[in-house]
Amino acid sequence: MIIILIDCKNIANEIKEDVRKMIVWNRSPRLYVIQVGDNPASNSYINGKKKDCEEVGIECIIIKLDENISEDTLCNLLDLLACEQNCDGIIVQLPLPDHIRKESVISHIPSEKDVDGFRKDSEYAPCTPLGIIEILKRYVNLTGKDCLIINRSDIVGKPLVNLLLDEDATVTIAHSKTQNLKEKIKQADIVITAVGIPNFITKDMIMDNKIYIDVSMNKVDGKLCGDISKDAYDCNALITPVPGGIGLLTRAMLLKNVLRSYTKGM
Repeated sequence: MIIILIDCKNIANEIKEDVRKMIVWNRSPRLYVIQVGDNPASNSYINGKKKDCEEVGIECIIIKLDENISEDTLCNLLDLLACEQNCDGIIVQLPLPDHIRKESVISHIPSEKDVDGFRKDSEYAPCTPLGIIEILKRYVNLTGKDCLIINRSDIVGKPLVNLLLDEDATVTIAHSKTQNLKEKIKQADIVITAVGIPNFITKDMIMDNKIYIDVSMNKVDGKLCGDISKDAYDCNALITPVPGGIGLLTRAMLLKNVLRSYTKGM
């Protein structure tokens, strides 16, 4: 048995370098990031996004708002930003305070500037599914492959179904309550898990020469881990690590979506 971890950092760096080379106009792409409140996890995510933007030449403007701001005031701000000529993308960092409805806020980001891909009519797919496809296409021809997605959310599982179907894969969507899930995991060529339960997939479910994409970011005893048990890393399969895995690709694909918005007029 050997450990084969997918080098997500290297893939993300290659994508960032491609984005950097494509920024050729006489202005930098501009991304607005709106944060409501001072959630420590959100601060970390935003700092990472800002660092990525700086590396490739995207101007990242962070607007931090008081956690007690009204939904109407936030939506009015989004309407103003949407009208700015040099605005190439707008994202609102989640989670939002309980008194602000996520769906209402997202509806005030124009579909052509919704680079997170959260609107149902967005011009962009959500960044995590895009990152997953980016990884898979580098390792395997997806045509005809049996892909099991263990997630049914609007920003991972559901959009990933369509992206995989576009690659002619055969797709099954499951969740933590799916019957005979262990057998389905063992039978699939590719498993994408985003359940959010540590050690949900154990070593006995991992089969040699298959691919496992671990999207979850859990914390146990202060340490980050995914859905796949760490002892499963000792097998002859391709697995994305946690930490240092899909999150890097999610951030890289955000840059790619901003670039797409920026280059529309070229």
